This record gives sequence, structure tokens and C-alpha cells, in this order.
Amino acid sequence: MADINEFRTYTNTPKRRNTFYNYCTNRFIQDQAIFFLLVEAFHESRSKRQAAFLNDWFIQGNIPQDLSETGYIGIVNISSDLQKSISTNTNNAISAVGRTFSDKMTNHGGGVGGFFGALRQKMGDTTVNASLFNTAQSQVVTMLDDGGRHGFGGVGGVGATYNSNGTYQPLGSFSALVVRFRKELKAGGFEPDKVGIY
Repeated sequence: MADINEFRTYTNTPKRRNTFYNYCTNRFIQDQAIFFLLVEAFHESRSKRQAAFLNDWFIQGNIPQDLSETGYIGIVNISSDLQKSISTNTNNAISAVGRTFSDKMTNHGGGVGGFFGALRQKMGDTTVNASLFNTAQSQVVTMLDDGGRHGFGGVGGVGATYNSNGTYQPLGSFSALVVRFRKELKAGGFEPDKVGIY
């Protein structure tokens, strides 16, 4: 069974995240690696924009055609019930804090009272729950490990070929897509260099 904490040690610095990403492109598991890295970044910020991006792209599958047809990015492989649950929970969490100031005003009854209620909320915590994607992330870790078939297994583990301090070249056929994807990541509130996708 895959250990999520082991994968977190593989990705605990920007350099290690890039090494992890590059290694995974050569195993054609980059979409799972990307999702794992983005959820880890989301855990730090708990941003509504990032939650909406993860939900829209990886849970609901609204991925631009040029990125999905090439096999670069795909929907997270989870059951349809779990997919619906995560999507609903994400949308509810975002709606609860409101996307815009006018949403917040409406949630507080509108008018002058709604304005001041929204203002108080804006000064408080406007982030969403960090655990929204934890179930999907744990399933992705299982797919990344795949019983040790992809070379993960800890330092010196049986069949371990991955070295988190090593250097790996990304798969060349995906290089043109990385530039496009980085633009989408920035629009979704992520910092591609910090996430390790370059």
C-alpha cells in the first residue's frame, strides 16, 4: 500500500517537485503527479480559485482539448459517486464563502447589512477546507505507486529506481504542452515554478 507521507518527502522542495514531475512524465503518469502536486499546493493556500480549478479540470474533466487529447492531462480515476461527492462538496465550500464581494453581500442578506456582513467576512477567513481533495489524492498516490511498478519504494526499497535528489529529463513530447499548461495554472491561482512544473 502506498504511503502518502513517502510521496510528500519526494516533493518537499521545489527542486524535488520538479524531479518528481519529470520522472513521472517518463512513466506516463504525469497527470496523477500533477494532481498530487497541485493538491499539495492547495493544502497550503486553501484558495477558492485553486479549488475551483482542481474541481473543474481533474474531477469534472473540463480540460482543454489540446491538453487532454495528447494524454498529457486526464481526469482523476475515481468512482463516479466519489467524483460527484467531491464536486458537490467543493462547489458548496466555495459558495459558502462566496466567490465575489457581491456573492458575500447576498449571503448576508443584501443591502447595507449585507455590505457590512460581507466586509466582516472578507476581513476574516475566506479560504475553503484543505481536505476537499484528500480522498482523491490518496487514490492518486495508490495509482502512482501501483504496487511498486513505477519505481517508487523509498530509498533502497525493493524495485526502487526513483531518486528524489536525482535529475530526470521530462518527456520531450510533452514539452510544448508545458508552456500552455503553465499559463492555465497561473490563471488558476497556482505558481508553476513553486509547484515544480517547468
